[in-house]
Amino acid sequence: MRKLILPVLSIALLTSCGDKDKDENAKVSEGYKVPTTYNFKNVSYSGQTDRLNMLKELTSYIKTGHSVNTTLDADVLNAMYANEGHTWSSDAFPNGQPTKDLKSKTYEEARTDIVALFDSIAKYSGKDGGENGQAGLVTGAERTILVDANGMEYAQLIDKGIMGSCFYYSATSSYLSDNKIGDAVNNTTVEDGKGTDKEHHFDEAFGYFGAPIDFPSNVEGLGAWAKYCNKMDAVAGTNKIMDSFLKGRAAISNKDKSDQNDAVADIKMQWEKVSAATAIHYLNDADAEFSDDAERCHVLSEAYAFIKALKYNVDGSIDGVKVDEILTALGGNFWSITPTQIKNARNILATAAGLESEKGNL
Repeated sequence: MRKLILPVLSIALLTSCGDKDKDENAKVSEGYKVPTTYNFKNVSYSGQTDRLNMLKELTSYIKTGHSVNTTLDADVLNAMYANEGHTWSSDAFPNGQPTKDLKSKTYEEARTDIVALFDSIAKYSGKDGGENGQAGLVTGAERTILVDANGMEYAQLIDKGIMGSCFYYSATSSYLSDNKIGDAVNNTTVEDGKGTDKEHHFDEAFGYFGAPIDFPSNVEGLGAWAKYCNKMDAVAGTNKIMDSFLKGRAAISNKDKSDQNDAVADIKMQWEKVSAATAIHYLNDADAEFSDDAERCHVLSEAYAFIKALKYNVDGSIDGVKVDEILTALGGNFWSITPTQIKNARNILATAAGLESEKGNL
């Protein structure tokens, strides 16, 4: 009996002495605690927060061109995207002008496409007459939007396009890669306020998600991907991605490679599910609102961008070939598109994403 008691007491004492986390709800994994909020020591992802705020302001500026006779400036759009000579609002940046930019962190091929849109946005902003073959404003029952000649809404191509080609790409294919959190990356030297290199890179991936540290119990002010993750959670259970962010960061800090790998794999899978589920949701909306030109073009543009985003996760289960198949099924003209095309694209995507049974409820 004594031989049994002493080891148990030793474990209890070690756990108690090593416990610096006051979170009573934290889960214990391999002798260390996984907290219930992203309240780790030495966390910094201010650059990612800046980029989320920059995209929000860029999108807001583009949407001002949805009003008749409001003309946008292509030079301003380019300056905002590259953060070259633009003065950002003090509301978004109360501590001074940001030094980061969106352009350099965007996947190179997508970067070229985004820049190419700016001249057209400026040219057609504030101009009525959007129709098949003609860019311009389109007004529906609830909204007025600015579309290109194929009915694609410029604001969504930029907003969701950058969410995919910058935020999603940088997080899943860069910061959560072996180059950034692999065995060769320093996980010993701690920089005050920033952590080790490996911890910092993982934190930067979390920063691009756009969630508060106590998500999902706190869903106020969700940015970027976290907002759509929360919207899809009721059907697709996507908010559990936060458990993997917490598990992964704790594992890195405690040098638990096995739990780190498991958490990273789940983050990439759940994030992909958020994009696919959101696209399916908007395809369903397009079918339901088919007769309203503005609404149809708006939600189809969102769906298109979320589908296209899937190709930026190099470890995703839906590869570029499948993405192209889905987009081909959808077609490139939202004026001449048919309900059958919408449903076909939805079905292909749902099967590829493992959301076949949920597709009708998203």
